[in-house]
Amino acid sequence: MSLLKTASLTLKIGEKTILKEIDFSVAKGEIVGLMGPNGTGKTTLLKALAGLSNHNVGKILFDGKDMIAMHRQDLAQKLAYLPQGHDVHWSMSVENVVMLGRLPHLKSWQRPTKKDRHIVKQILKKCDAWQFAQRSIQSLSGGERARVLLARALAVQPQILLADEPLAGLDPGHQLEIMGHFQQQAKEGLAMVIVIHDLNLARRFCHRVVLLGQQRVLDQGSVDDVMVADKISRCFSIRVVTGNIQKIPVVIPVESLNNYSIK
Repeated sequence: MSLLKTASLTLKIGEKTILKEIDFSVAKGEIVGLMGPNGTGKTTLLKALAGLSNHNVGKILFDGKDMIAMHRQDLAQKLAYLPQGHDVHWSMSVENVVMLGRLPHLKSWQRPTKKDRHIVKQILKKCDAWQFAQRSIQSLSGGERARVLLARALAVQPQILLADEPLAGLDPGHQLEIMGHFQQQAKEGLAMVIVIHDLNLARRFCHRVVLLGQQRVLDQGSVDDVMVADKISRCFSIRVVTGNIQKIPVVIPVESLNNYSIK
């Protein structure tokens, strides 16, 4: 059964239509990758799924309920949103930043419990960020902040995580570690929708992929069905080579099919 589902969803910014009649879903234990060229509405769609922007036509259903009718705190306990970018303007310790993820589970003015502190510690360890728990988040590098903000989202212990380019700014080792962590979280039942640009990581770790372009869903389905050369080529206007290295599927961009010229 789908945990989050859209039905004929149309999204606009002002008078401009960004996406039309979007239908897709994500189930418990599933990682769905949102992919497409820059400017195709991936972030706009993710914000709508998080309840952060109004949709013009269609519905977003969370566990069968219209998201618009859900109580905000109830939704905040079940859904976590990790936005794009790693800018932080607070002078707070890393541990306190991640503790913000526990706020939906606390009453007004309630102090974090022993359970909350344990959850934060364990998630910081999983995100390889416990070693700087007491440091100011403003003292960290961009990649370190990215891991801390991911930990804050996971501290909600949501049923679904919506992450907008969660791998941006991370070195290859930490990209693999974070995707491996997502994979483990999915096995434990977490549903995820992530905006991802890395073709190889999407092919390796996502269960399904949604390709966006031309204001619509160009294709969607399992990675085996969608992450193939002709469909990737049509979506991104590139020529790719696909194959396997040590039984790991790979997608190698070879050349752009756009007629760019550099003078």
